[in-house]
Amino acid sequence: MNLKIIQHLMPWELDNALLFFSQLKKSKFYLPKEVNITVDTVLNLSSYIINWDDSKLSKEYFLSKYNNISSLLIDYNHIKRTYQGDELYGHLDFQKEVVSKEVDYYIGTCSDMYFSEHLLSYLIQLIPSVPNKYFVITPQISKLWDHSWDEITNPEYLNIPYKDWDKVDIFDIVHNNQHSDQEIGLKPTNNSKWAGWFDLYSKSFYEDLVPLQEDWSGYGPWDWYSLILTKHFKTQGVDFQQYLLEGETIFEYSVGPLKQEGVSKLTSHYKDFITLNSIPDQRKNFEANMQTYLNKGIELFKAKQFT
Repeated sequence: MNLKIIQHLMPWELDNALLFFSQLKKSKFYLPKEVNITVDTVLNLSSYIINWDDSKLSKEYFLSKYNNISSLLIDYNHIKRTYQGDELYGHLDFQKEVVSKEVDYYIGTCSDMYFSEHLLSYLIQLIPSVPNKYFVITPQISKLWDHSWDEITNPEYLNIPYKDWDKVDIFDIVHNNQHSDQEIGLKPTNNSKWAGWFDLYSKSFYEDLVPLQEDWSGYGPWDWYSLILTKHFKTQGVDFQQYLLEGETIFEYSVGPLKQEGVSKLTSHYKDFITLNSIPDQRKNFEANMQTYLNKGIELFKAKQFT
C-alpha cells in the first residue's frame, strides 16, 4: 500500500508546519511497516505573490527554516519541493504535481490542523473495510460556524453554539482525544463535507472522479468543487461514498491560546515582515467560473468511462 500525504505551504505557515511535522514524527511509531508513506510538501515563495525586495525577511530565511523543520520527516519518504518562480503558483498547481501512478491513496492536509499521533494508523487500518471505488475518509471535527458541518462534528461538541465555535481550546480537544471512550470506526455520511484538513482520498476519487483541471492555477476552492460534483455523481449512480472516522477529532491549532482577535498567533506576526503584491482575488475568480468548471468536470468523467 502506497500513501501520499500532501501539503502546500506559504512562508508564514512554517510554524504551523513545525507542529504538523512533529505529529507526523510521533505517528511513525504506530504505523505498519509494510505501508509505504510519502510526504510531499512544497514551500511557495512565488514572487508573483510576495514582493521579496520590499520584505524585511528574505527567501533564504524561510528556506532555512523549511529545511530545518523537514528533518522531522526523516522516517518518511519526503519529497521537499520549493517554488521560487515569478508566476502565479498555488495549491491547485501543487495538487496536480503530486499525482503519481505508484500512489494508491492521497491524504490532503492543512498545516494548521491538530491531529493525534494515532489518526494516520487508524486511517490505514480501516481502508480495507471500504467497499466503494470512489471514497473519502474524514476525521471528526469540533463545532463550526453553521449546520452544514454538523455532519462530521464529534457529538461531544454539537451543543456548542455556532457563534462560539472558535471559543473552544484546542488543548481541551487534545485532552479529550486522549481520554475518549468513543469507539474507532467508519460511519457513512449522508452528505459530502470535507475541507482537505486531513482527508484520505482513494486514487480513483482523486485522479478520476474529481481531478484538478489542467488550466487551473493558483488558489481555488477545490474542496467545494468536489463536494458539488460528488453530490451530482451520486444521483447518477456512481459508486461514491464519504465515511466519517469516529473517535478521532482534528481541529485548528489557532483556537485557544494560539488565537487572538480572530487570527492565528502562529502566522499573524509574519505579516509585518512580508510585503504581499496586489493580485486578483483568486477565490472570487474561481467561484465566478464554478459552473463552467463543474460542467467540464462532468464531461471529463464521462469521457473516462469510455477509455
